[in-house]
Amino acid sequence: MGEGYQIAIETSAPRGSVAVGWGEDTIFSAEFELDRRPSELLLEPLQEALGLAGKGLIELVLIGTGPGSYNGARVGIAAGQGVAIVHQCPAVGISSPEALADVRAGGPCLVLGDARRGTFFTLELREGKLAGNPCLSDHVGFSQRVDAARDSGWTLVSLEDPARLDLPGHDVRLGVPSAELLLQAWRVRSEEERRELLEAPPEPFYLRPPHITRPK
Repeated sequence: MGEGYQIAIETSAPRGSVAVGWGEDTIFSAEFELDRRPSELLLEPLQEALGLAGKGLIELVLIGTGPGSYNGARVGIAAGQGVAIVHQCPAVGISSPEALADVRAGGPCLVLGDARRGTFFTLELREGKLAGNPCLSDHVGFSQRVDAARDSGWTLVSLEDPARLDLPGHDVRLGVPSAELLLQAWRVRSEEERRELLEAPPEPFYLRPPHITRPK
């Protein structure tokens, strides 16, 4: 690694982005509203990014895997894998919360969200990386974990409107993951950590096992 362009794609949030890296620098970044047509709206900025790379070597494609919009994450993964196949390079998935500005600042962060079906989730991030699996519970347990994190000085961040989390009195920041910060999340990893990511195929970040209806 380090002898070509890196393409980063983030489409798990309502605002998507694409970035191009070269070495330790980000040389292109574009943001766009995804609305309900991520596959259409991603195309133009991705083409612009690929056009910037031109005939140069693309050595890596980074993809934000969520949690967030399941459809958006799948679109980003499919597009990223397509680029990787054409350019014969690896495609690597990184959890989207690692591409939040508050997380990249390095302090402990608790990412909060509504997991639907009457449950809420928390994700712990330390030193810019995930520090365990998501914790799901009802609102009582969720509030207790948020209280404990706040009292310990953790930054509280939500990927969606904090008002829907019903946490009065808490300073919950709204965070939007970006492709440019995905590049940073990759650059700070050790060689061993990079190898581990390279060995795992990108897939959407599931808060709970996917519900599959089996045929009768």
